[in-house]
Amino acid sequence: MTDWSELELDALTEAFNVGVGSAAAVLSKMVGAEVVLSVPELRVVDKAAALASFGLAVSDRICAVVQPYGGAFESRALLMFTEARSYDLVRAVVPDYMTDMQMGDMAQDALIEVGNLVLDACLTAVGDLLACTLTTRVPALVKGEAGEVMAQMEGNEMMLLHMLFSIKDKNIDGYVGFLLDQQAMQALQQAVARFLSAHL
Repeated sequence: MTDWSELELDALTEAFNVGVGSAAAVLSKMVGAEVVLSVPELRVVDKAAALASFGLAVSDRICAVVQPYGGAFESRALLMFTEARSYDLVRAVVPDYMTDMQMGDMAQDALIEVGNLVLDACLTAVGDLLACTLTTRVPALVKGEAGEVMAQMEGNEMMLLHMLFSIKDKNIDGYVGFLLDQQAMQALQQAVARFLSAHL
């Protein structure tokens, strides 16, 4: 697994903080209420350990917005919620829409819109920090048991953020993961190292 220094992770965490702050401002307009998205410590783990790091069991049902991206390096960004939390988020974004535990087209579109907003904001901030181009592609919504969803994702390592969504006095846990293969992870680390060398 790629060995990151504390300084390198701190630099990326700051970039994600900027991106999340931008996403929170736009989300606030969407839901008509203050939205706070917190960004805790950044971690890099093997894909096999990602679910445990999120506190999820392989059988837990989740909804994940998957955003492929390329450019400086190829990867997939994921915004994941437990199934129950995903319904809570949709109710916040589309008030009074859901009357039962079903994920209709409007609900799925709302989740994809939120996922695209948050992930694109994070990726844009990282690209700006590292002066590299990251291009996003069409996002998709994947649902199912956490273990099965994770098994479908290409890449060996995950860069993890655990974000707490505070919307309309509701705490909605969201998990952000960036799946990278060894080559992509090394390319990202090299870009961070160049940034630090130029600014320290």
